[in-house]
Amino acid sequence: MFTPLRIVALACALPLTLAACSAGSSSDASASAERIVTGTKPAAAESTTPAPTMIGGPAVLEVAEQVTVTNQLTAPWDIEVTADGSLLVSERDSATISRVRAGVRTALNGPGVEALRGMVDADGEGGLLGLAISAEHPEHIYAYITREDDNAIVRLDLHDDLLGLPTVVLEGIPAAANHDGGRIKFGPDGYLYVSTGDAGEPELAAESDNFYGKILRVVADGSEADGTAAPDNPFGTRVWSYGHRNVEGFGWVADGRMYASELGANAEDELNLIVAGGNYGWPAHEGMSGAPEGTSPGDTVDGVTYPVVTWTTSEASPSGVAVTYEGIYVAALRGEQIWRIPLTEDGIGTPHTLLSDLGRMRDVAVAPNGTLYALTSNTDGRGEAAEGDDLLVRLTLAEPEA
Repeated sequence: MFTPLRIVALACALPLTLAACSAGSSSDASASAERIVTGTKPAAAESTTPAPTMIGGPAVLEVAEQVTVTNQLTAPWDIEVTADGSLLVSERDSATISRVRAGVRTALNGPGVEALRGMVDADGEGGLLGLAISAEHPEHIYAYITREDDNAIVRLDLHDDLLGLPTVVLEGIPAAANHDGGRIKFGPDGYLYVSTGDAGEPELAAESDNFYGKILRVVADGSEADGTAAPDNPFGTRVWSYGHRNVEGFGWVADGRMYASELGANAEDELNLIVAGGNYGWPAHEGMSGAPEGTSPGDTVDGVTYPVVTWTTSEASPSGVAVTYEGIYVAALRGEQIWRIPLTEDGIGTPHTLLSDLGRMRDVAVAPNGTLYALTSNTDGRGEAAEGDDLLVRLTLAEPEA
């Protein structure tokens, strides 16, 4: 038995939310909306329940209901929740962006579709990766893509259900077969945050004056200033934090705390509390390795900030992150689960497994009405695909009965 719990993101009560937009129709003249899964419920209507005023929640939650929203996705990478309750999903290798509404998946259409595909080089872990839409400028989609020689951010204008031609707003992000970063999100301050990987050059991640192994913070408002350094960045450049190996997920608590997942090498994966100008230690440190005696998780010692949570690489290989008022949700690839880290007013609680029966997990996202979505990653060449994979699922959470 469960006691139902509505998860409402407190951040959505703020003037700037993490995602808002409408999008999408078919990818070519012959494509039409296709009902992928029968019996799928429409997206929940926007909740009128006031957002919580306190940060924190139960120590443990469980999945009370799991519903497949759509299936047969191929190497999906990112979920973006729009203001009208529909979802945008990127598929890495085909450079496809689809809109999902009420169980119907429809590929976006317009001149930008083929242009985007023509730009993307889906080699190794690269391709079409993260998506982001600003609440203030929902007429634009931003996408993180791998090209032949680099990774780049492009802006595509939305005209009703059509994508306009892509405009490159940031380029020269290092690309490699592995460690491409790829997550982009608008922060509560309205600026676009971008995670990059070390692209196989770990020593460069330890330097603050390049794009290797970084979180960047840039302007993204549809103007000519797109891609330039946001005001008050710690180094006067686009760099927000450094010393990362490969960040594939991040999000914000309503009080401003920013948490980011990070894939480790051979020992430990990480969840870090990100601060402006912070050095997160890679490659000299992985997890708590090399920390001076007496160092606690989250401490900053000798200029290095240590993670607040670590996992063995078999437990996690963390990718996407979603944050609500009560917890941090982390999608784990190699660990094949979703981790939940309870939030408290001034920190975090003990991590626990929320879900572990769908294989590799690539992304998690929370809608403004509190709905939690998750995306599997079993068709990316590293998983074991089951019939119907990959899946986008909707999760209803509840407290276990005492």
